[in-house]
Amino acid sequence: MKPYILVVISTELFDLKGVRTILSIASRRWTRAFLVAFIGLLPAACRDTPSGDPLAKVGESYLTSQALDSRIPVQMAGRLHPSDRRRLVDAWVDEQLLYEEAVRLKLDEDVALQQQIEQARRDLLTAELLERTYLKNADLTEETIQQHYLEHQDDFVRDRPSLRARHILVASRSDLGRVRKRLESGELFDQVAREESIDESAERGGDLGYFSEDRVDPAFWSTCAEAKVGRPVQARTHLGHHLIEVLDRREAGIVRDLLEARGEIRQRILSSRRERAKQDLLDAIRNRVPVTVFEDALTPDES
Repeated sequence: MKPYILVVISTELFDLKGVRTILSIASRRWTRAFLVAFIGLLPAACRDTPSGDPLAKVGESYLTSQALDSRIPVQMAGRLHPSDRRRLVDAWVDEQLLYEEAVRLKLDEDVALQQQIEQARRDLLTAELLERTYLKNADLTEETIQQHYLEHQDDFVRDRPSLRARHILVASRSDLGRVRKRLESGELFDQVAREESIDESAERGGDLGYFSEDRVDPAFWSTCAEAKVGRPVQARTHLGHHLIEVLDRREAGIVRDLLEARGEIRQRILSSRRERAKQDLLDAIRNRVPVTVFEDALTPDES
């Protein structure tokens, strides 16, 4: 498994929903941030005789291979090195030890904590209800997106310069040298990016779409700003070594084209639909469930 670094730089062209998280797995070693995020996905313990292949046991509780695999995100399935799985198992052991200690100290009987747990349960159920409701109306046609774009042109006037670029991200200077030699020998940029880049954009040939200065690392932007269109340049950021090719520039004050605005339009439409869907759901429930607000109890007693 090659090193894998996901860096979300552009959200416009590829509709990445504004995510700014940086996850990195370099040389098959996960960053602490990624492991911490993953711990929350670990399955609860099984106290009965395990029905799958046991990976660990704490007291009378088991973690099975099947339970662990069921919580690994689809995009990571089959990519985990044995050492990565071991780290997840160790994290589960630590979490289970702490949980069982909390139960031994009868923290689960604390009234205030029980109220917090109940509130978390309510929040999770409510969120799941809304998510299932939203999914019923999540499909968007290209015609709907185009119509919204034409009717709201003023909303898409560019307020700052932006540019479109593609890049190849590697971990070391020697890797960067190898990439440059491949490009100088005539190999296509997108093909080299797919084979060499450790960024998530590799699957798109390194294409990052359009982005403005506020969306990327300062060093990345300054390099792009000084580069000539179509001429690869090098940059160094906290992610590693980049070979960047600027593909296009757009000035402030002009309307973004549909390709740039598509992701934002999609989010606008879906957000509006979700608000309507939530209100429709509430109205339907109110028709079935009597609701009374005791206004007198809300009014301060002036006597």
